[in-house]
Amino acid sequence: MIHTAEDRLISLSTLALENDQKKRELEKILEQKIDWQDFFDREIPLLIYHNLKKLSLESFLAPPIRESLERYFLCNTGYNIISLENLARLLNTLNENKIPVIVLKGAALCETVYPHIGSRSFCDLDIMVQPKDLQRVKRKLERLDYSFFPTAAQHHLVACPSSNHSLPLEVHWHLVNETSPFQKYAFKLSRERFWEEAIPLKIRDADALNLSPEHQLIYLSVHMLKEGYAKRKWFVDLYFILNSFQGKINWDKFIEDCQEFQVKRPVYYALTLVDRLFHLTAMNRKLLSSKVLEELKPIRISLVEKIILKQVLKNTHPASSVKRLFLYLFSIERFSDRLKAFLALLKYSFQLPSLRSKERNL
Repeated sequence: MIHTAEDRLISLSTLALENDQKKRELEKILEQKIDWQDFFDREIPLLIYHNLKKLSLESFLAPPIRESLERYFLCNTGYNIISLENLARLLNTLNENKIPVIVLKGAALCETVYPHIGSRSFCDLDIMVQPKDLQRVKRKLERLDYSFFPTAAQHHLVACPSSNHSLPLEVHWHLVNETSPFQKYAFKLSRERFWEEAIPLKIRDADALNLSPEHQLIYLSVHMLKEGYAKRKWFVDLYFILNSFQGKINWDKFIEDCQEFQVKRPVYYALTLVDRLFHLTAMNRKLLSSKVLEELKPIRISLVEKIILKQVLKNTHPASSVKRLFLYLFSIERFSDRLKAFLALLKYSFQLPSLRSKERNL
């Protein structure tokens, strides 16, 4: 059940591109009074506007709203083009030095699975390099006038270019932050496997790598839990990956990887929420089967989990720290690891003030 007007617009405007009944439902929604101004604080209006324009339904929007959405969409399109051009230049520099790079999240998705480059926003650029190449990458970035900013995380560094027209860059060498007490014990992602199975990617004129579709689904599902399901665009990311790679995802291997990486629960959470948002199994879209969800489904789902997931779907606010802690706790399979996570959390809590002080002084 979709509860918010935003969710109905996300779902219907996307599904209406292929389904006349959904288009008629969308028209009825658009005839109602919608608080569009509330949407501008979030990033989903970009996709909704693109879909409405493609469906020739933008006339349902009041002229001031339509003009604002058009400006927003055009500005984001231009911003994304500049950002990807800058990323391509960096990738070409690293390629010249034979440093392989996996492009992550927004930049990779916007260039590969979204219907238009302007329909997905991102506020930074995320790449992953191999640990052995990290120092060389830092030296190259310094020569390109990037400055480094401290972070307590031990799986990525943040670099900002001197130009105000370029986005901050996060350089990852791992996708799990092992300073986070719960990430360390909840997720067993294999960096080596991600590299071995990465697929070719083109960012503008630059060669790079992308996570395999199976690993994209896993990584983004874990990321959604880490961020408390704060943004609806991450649900849409998963939908477009499923749509773009329809018939190409090896579901047996996907389930095996989820088992090996100990992420069946967070992946089940994410795909179930996407299924409910886009009615994938109900409409028999062939993007996601109920069999896959059954394979991922935990033997027992507690009442607390059900309540939290229902609340996540019901509103657009991030899950609180307490709710995230519970979801992390359920995701840790072994009791001994749960105990270790709690002890690590206590230790981390005591260390946090000094870590923040060090960050301020660096």
